[in-house]
Formats: sequence, C-alpha cells, structure tokens
Amino acid sequence: RASSSSSRSPRITTEKTPLQRETGRIVRRLGVVGLTVCALVVVFYARSRGDFLQGLLAGLAVAMSVLPEEFPVVLTVFLALGAWRISRKKVLTRRIPAIEALGAATVLCVDKTGTLTLNRMAVTRLAVGGATSDVSDAQTLPEELHEMVEFAVLASQKTPFDPMELAIRELGLRTLGRTEHLHDDWELLKEYPLSPALLAVSHAWKARNQDDFVIAAKGAPEAIADLCHLDPGELRSLFVQVETLASDGLRVLAVAKAIFHPATLPSQSHDFDFELLGLLGLEDPIRPSVPAAIQECRTAGVRVVM
Repeated sequence: RASSSSSRSPRITTEKTPLQRETGRIVRRLGVVGLTVCALVVVFYARSRGDFLQGLLAGLAVAMSVLPEEFPVVLTVFLALGAWRISRKKVLTRRIPAIEALGAATVLCVDKTGTLTLNRMAVTRLAVGGATSDVSDAQTLPEELHEMVEFAVLASQKTPFDPMELAIRELGLRTLGRTEHLHDDWELLKEYPLSPALLAVSHAWKARNQDDFVIAAKGAPEAIADLCHLDPGELRSLFVQVETLASDGLRVLAVAKAIFHPATLPSQSHDFDFELLGLLGLEDPIRPSVPAAIQECRTAGVRVVM
C-alpha cells in the first residue's frame, strides 16, 4: 500500500529571491562581526576597569550599532519605487520581489499567437496547379482560383469563430461576394470533425435542385493528401509548395472536394473520392509595436525566445 504521505499533493513553496539571499548573507556576516566586537569590548572593559556588567552593556551597545537596521526599509523603498515606475506603464505588480526578477532578467520567453501577433488571421497566398497568387488585398480573383476559395468556405462553419475560418470567410465575401460561388442557401447534412487520426474537417452539403452531395474538406496538407490518395510524384510536388509557403512564415491548409452519389452518407471521410484543389497560406500579422520592443530587449542584453 502507498503511504499516506505519498498520496498528498505536493506543495508549491516560494523560494527566496537572490536579493533576499544576499541580504541574509550580509546580515549574518555583520552579526558575526557584531558578536566578535561585543566579546572584545567585554573582555577589554572587564580587564581594564574590572566591571564585567558594564563591559557587557557596552559590548551589546557596540554590537547593536554595527547591525544595519535600515536594510529592510531601504530595500522596501527601492522595490516600491520600482513598482511605482512600472505602474506608470499601466502594469500592476502583484508581488514586490518580481521587481527584482524583472531587473535581473537575461532571457525573455514569449508566446507567439496573440502576444507577438494580432491573433487575427488573414489569407495572403493561394497555390493552385503549381502557381502561387498573392491575395492580401485582392478584391477579385482569377477564375482558376474561384473553386478553391468556394470549397474552403464550404469546409468552414457558416458563422465561424475560429480565426482561420474567419479569414477564409472574409476572403470569400470579399472576392466572391457577387458570384455564384457562395452558397448560403445550401443545407449542411453531415460534418466530419477533426480527429487525432485525421487532421482535416469535411462538410457534406446538399445543393438545391441537385441530387448529388457536395463534400468540401480542408486541413493539414498531409491529411488532405491522404484523403486524395496522391501518388508519390504528386506528393513531392505538393510538399514543395507547402515548404515554399511555410518558409515565409505562413500557416498552410490544403483544400479538396468530392461529389457523392449514393443516398446514404458514409461514416468516415475516407470513403469519398476527393480531388485536391490547392493550398491556402494564412498569416497572423505581427503587432506594430513588437519589432521595436524586441530591439529594445536586445539592446538591454535580454535574449528573446519564442
């Protein structure tokens, strides 16, 4: 049987800061000096004047004068001044020792999404048939890109909340808003969600006045390549494009489509005969203040790690 102590959850203890440890060392050293001086005064006083009690009182007085009572006051005042200066930058300090840690920082570890970036995705590149197009500010698209954007929208939620799907929806409304490629009147029959085994989402739609089901899929390029059953040559070509987009710092999604004829939809998306349409390159823009902030850290000797 496990002991009762092993079943207890471990406690989190707050360690002393370097400043507190250094202050403790100085106080201990001064204490030793004070006691040494006290002993010397007692011995000298007792031997020279023959009054041990007065010598003891004199030694204690000298020892107390050696000990610095101002240390706690000085440290508290300086740390409070640091908290006040930080508060002028609209940052509150919950624990005063954090001021010391902030001043002694040599490495700054930061998150990317929402910290260095705006957490607002935007589709900036489309890759179809080996050709890549920049669509950052495009209001219209060439005809050969319409189908991929159409199925990327169909593979997303009608009212998306995910930043990537919001970016895809925004691209569709901006570039296909006056075309027949947006289908808000279609009925979503089945959704095949993302799973650890397949990093892709598929939506089965029923178009008005049509008997066939339209299937739209988007997800990780390797997952979509698996759904499309690409041969080795097609795989190599696909991943060359993926590497090209990813090397520019873009998040890459692949898009595919399928048409399904039977009356009953299958239980898994692998049963569809998908056709690869192309790649989406999404960018999460960097906050305007980030380059200057990172340069300021480097100037101060602080290494930034993402």
